[in-house]
Amino acid sequence: MATVFARFWASVFLVSLAAAGPRGALERFPPQVLHATSFVDNFDFTTNGTFQQRILMYRDWWTTGKPVLLFFGGEGSVEGFYNATGAIFEHAVALNAMVVFVEHRCYGKSLPEVPLSRCLRRLTVEQALADVAWYIVKLREQLNCKRKECAFITLGGSYGGMLVAWFQQKYPHLSAGGIASSAPIDFYPHDGRQDAFWSATLHTFETFGSRACAHELNNSLQLLRSTSDSPQGRRRLGELLGSCDPLLEEVTAGSKVDFFVRGAVSTLAMLDYPVASDFVTKLPANPVKAACQRLAGTGNPLEGLKAVLDLFLNATGTYRCYDFLAEMVGRPTNGTLHGPSTPPDMGPWQYQACNELPMQSLTTDGMGFYPAADGQLSEVSDSCNLRYGIRPRTSWLQVNFGGSDLHVGHLLFTNGEKDPWRVGAPKPERIGEALDIHQHLIPGAAHHEDLRFDAAPPRPLVSLAKQKARALMQRWIADFQRKPTAEQLLLA
Repeated sequence: MATVFARFWASVFLVSLAAAGPRGALERFPPQVLHATSFVDNFDFTTNGTFQQRILMYRDWWTTGKPVLLFFGGEGSVEGFYNATGAIFEHAVALNAMVVFVEHRCYGKSLPEVPLSRCLRRLTVEQALADVAWYIVKLREQLNCKRKECAFITLGGSYGGMLVAWFQQKYPHLSAGGIASSAPIDFYPHDGRQDAFWSATLHTFETFGSRACAHELNNSLQLLRSTSDSPQGRRRLGELLGSCDPLLEEVTAGSKVDFFVRGAVSTLAMLDYPVASDFVTKLPANPVKAACQRLAGTGNPLEGLKAVLDLFLNATGTYRCYDFLAEMVGRPTNGTLHGPSTPPDMGPWQYQACNELPMQSLTTDGMGFYPAADGQLSEVSDSCNLRYGIRPRTSWLQVNFGGSDLHVGHLLFTNGEKDPWRVGAPKPERIGEALDIHQHLIPGAAHHEDLRFDAAPPRPLVSLAKQKARALMQRWIADFQRKPTAEQLLLA
């Protein structure tokens, strides 16, 4: 009977959550703001310096011994992730779980060292994973969890989803399972990734914009590149597209402008939510359709591209111009931005792209993503060396975590059809058949849409992905609770 009542109230809560409108989780589920004492350097045993790492916690549904849903904060302040990640609260009420968000080191207010330039030396994937490992151990102690209690399930989207998958490989004894949404863990050079990424972008524009839109987009970019071949063409290009700097003498302007535009277009595909959003930048509902209308509505392909850039970057009118020459490809520059009245805080992520994640470098004035082609990686390396004095170790994460060669299960990878990053999902043929690893492509969904609050009305295929995730979490929690004790293993 208690189980029946629990399910009833969970269903009531989910209906009310869906009907609550656009308010974010910070308002609907006000968190406790806590701090974990974390090591400045988890791998330097000559020093035990610590810093305060921010934690956001919501525990209204949790009782002793019940699960903990831990969200990996990514490349930004933890409040933004907490506010937008509605699905974790839907899961938590159904599982009687605690919700915990961990802010990533060197983002927000979780700074191992100040100023930021010193913090960057401690900014790696390995350090971030170790932070969470230590925190789980300490939290279990604080909650007085017994061995088969407090199953931890990790969740994350995009880079945070990559951390989920890698955490499961590195620290499987600390997590009962993980939900990795839009997590391109197998996205490395020498595998045709840029071409696949662009093809996925065009699919979104053709399928969810208009049939002619992908063709118009390719033609506009072809015109952009041919126009950039001459000094006079580059000058015209800079004038039409609103460049902050004159392009007349910049021989690499074509590749830089092309990269800038592709970053905007691909990120629009990634963020093609059915409702207005400000997750990365302020966008209307169905922004791909809006971009296609702008592209076709000017009569001039280059002016159409400018209209698309304005949609992506300048909805609030805060850009004076666009910093095409700050792109990572082409001639190295220091990356200074002059166009936005308030430049985005792009330093921490761009640094990560320069040490371990060169295929995920920021583009489009720090607001977009587009992967470098193999032939452009040397240019990215030169830009990294100029800006930070480092060069990317392009294959390190693949060596460290194996790409698609996963060896620990209890993982679900979800991807949206609209999201170009889906091409970095693990290759099914590389995953052992006996491993409890699942992949689910969500038709018509955008970047980790299954982690967000439901649209109004809820979208059935996104809801189905959430149901699949919850069913797996329930099974993993049950598996965790059935783990044999040391005595049972000896008697087996």
